[in-house]
Formats: sequence, structure tokens, C-alpha cells
Amino acid sequence: MTDKISDEIRSLGALAIEYWKLCGAFERAIALAPEGQRGRLESQARYASERLGAILGNHDMSVVDFDGRTFEVGLAAVAVNVDEFSADDVLVVERTLEPAVVIGTTPLASGRVYLRKAS
Repeated sequence: MTDKISDEIRSLGALAIEYWKLCGAFERAIALAPEGQRGRLESQARYASERLGAILGNHDMSVVDFDGRTFEVGLAAVAVNVDEFSADDVLVVERTLEPAVVIGTTPLASGRVYLRKAS
């Protein structure tokens, strides 16, 4: 399926990843804002995230983050620190560095994640 995806859709997927990262940075910056401005900024961040989902949904696309999920074969993500663990370790995604972009059930772009041992 991925060989039939247009350049425009691939570009939309790449843009979605960058937008997701920007939204995450904006949400982290909200914590530094004065207390009186946080509510408005949180609303803006929530709206931006909802708009991203709606726009991608128009193309049967979605952005998938993996925070808290068990890392296993078939997960549409590449672990940047997998070499720090043994094959017997049960691993959990501590943080999504880049989300996956999915069209229907087909990954367009794999995510990038940072792992930790499950507790």
C-alpha cells in the first residue's frame, strides 16, 4: 500500500510529525507561563491537537504516540536505545520522540521512542 501513496500525502505525514513535536514543545512551555495565562494556553494546545487529528482524519490518517505501551515486535516504532537492554528484558516506551503516522492500519512513517525496563 505504501508504494501507492502520493507525495502530497507523504508530505502531510511529515508535516504532522513536525506539528506534533511543536505541540509537545508548546505544552511543555505552558508550565513556564504565568498562572493566569495557563488556562488559555492549555485550551489553545488542546484545540491545535484536535485540529491535527481532524485534518489527518479527512485522509484516514492518524498520529500515534506510544508512551506507556509495551515495546514489542510489530510496534510501528524504532527504539533509539534498544541496545541498552538484553533480549529477556520486558520494555516499555518511556517517551515518544516522534509519533508514527498511520493511514488506516498501514504505517506511513515509523515512530521513534525511548525505552525503559518495565517495573
